[in-house]
Amino acid sequence: MVTNLPPQAKEKWNEVTLTRNPEERLRLMGEFLSIVPKHKGTDRMVSQVKKQMAALREEIEKKKRMPKPGSAPTYFVPKAGAAQIAVIGPTNVGRSSLLRAVTNAQVEVTPYPYGTKTPVPGMLPYRDIQFQLVEVPALVEGSSEGRADGFMKLSMARNADALIVVVDVRDDPAGNFLTIAEELANSRVLIARPEGEVEIEKRAGTQIQFLWEGELADCSTEEVIVLLAGYKIRSALVRVRGRATLENVEDAIFGNAVYRPTLVLANKSDLRPDRRTMEQLRMAAEPLEVIVASAEHTPNLAATLGEKLFHLLDITRIYTKEPGKEPAKAPTVFRGTVTVGELAQTIHNDFYENFKYARVWGPAAKFPNEKVGLDRKLTDGTIVQLHT
Repeated sequence: MVTNLPPQAKEKWNEVTLTRNPEERLRLMGEFLSIVPKHKGTDRMVSQVKKQMAALREEIEKKKRMPKPGSAPTYFVPKAGAAQIAVIGPTNVGRSSLLRAVTNAQVEVTPYPYGTKTPVPGMLPYRDIQFQLVEVPALVEGSSEGRADGFMKLSMARNADALIVVVDVRDDPAGNFLTIAEELANSRVLIARPEGEVEIEKRAGTQIQFLWEGELADCSTEEVIVLLAGYKIRSALVRVRGRATLENVEDAIFGNAVYRPTLVLANKSDLRPDRRTMEQLRMAAEPLEVIVASAEHTPNLAATLGEKLFHLLDITRIYTKEPGKEPAKAPTVFRGTVTVGELAQTIHNDFYENFKYARVWGPAAKFPNEKVGLDRKLTDGTIVQLHT
């Protein structure tokens, strides 16, 4: 159910979102909770805000303990490539070995536990795009409560576009997977696709734009716009997946539950795990796909992993073309289906507002050089020429 917060609570949360100073943000969150009505409908939201406050307190305390500016490890890695994939798991399962095997990262592989202290990025090329894999320092039981920098590590999983959970086939892979899954669940990071999901990206301007990869189940776009306006959100890109509800929209406002497509990689398969162990892992991970491999010995692992991520993320590559020139070599990348109108908006609003027509070649064209409108759906590999 939607929490139906009073206007003063919504106004206070707007102040929270506009504040970047950790101390001020923490103070405002406390004020927000003090005016939130206490009932069953707000329990989940209150719990998540309290976790965010705990993470802020940890961040503030770490800064106070820093001997000099810049001496604390950073867990922020700017996104690059077609998607950012967080490589997570317990210690000594081979996350570093995987990164070294399939990317350009110069990562040190240590025989002792907890050798990775800060995130390590690397680029995995596949076809004509690249996936950014980021090795996250090992998660432990209690990470979702802040143990061993757990808040920062799990924030990387939350901010990534997808996850790879790595487990060791020799060391209780099913049990270790369930531990990682529980820490993610406690942080409201979902690894099984929910029925509906909404992501809200605030933007400059005065328009709420919708990117449809699903539908609204119990409300209209007008009701969503009214709800967002109540939280002072008047310009944003709202991505809708599956059958989303108004509750999913409000959940996204507070940065609560997020779904991240996930693969499970059972590493060190060269050590020949028994069939029963692998069956237990597959049952524990269901409905996720489990890849059994060896980072050090499986041939063509980079291509295999690239293909799995391509399909997991439902990548759609669109190649733009200027009149009289060859198509761009680097595609514009989307997830799921996309229309000519969405492509135009992504490139620049001027292309959308002054749109006249488009010409398409390839999979989405009924015939080469077909003339189409804004609502034409595009599929992977389509070439598009926009005319304004």
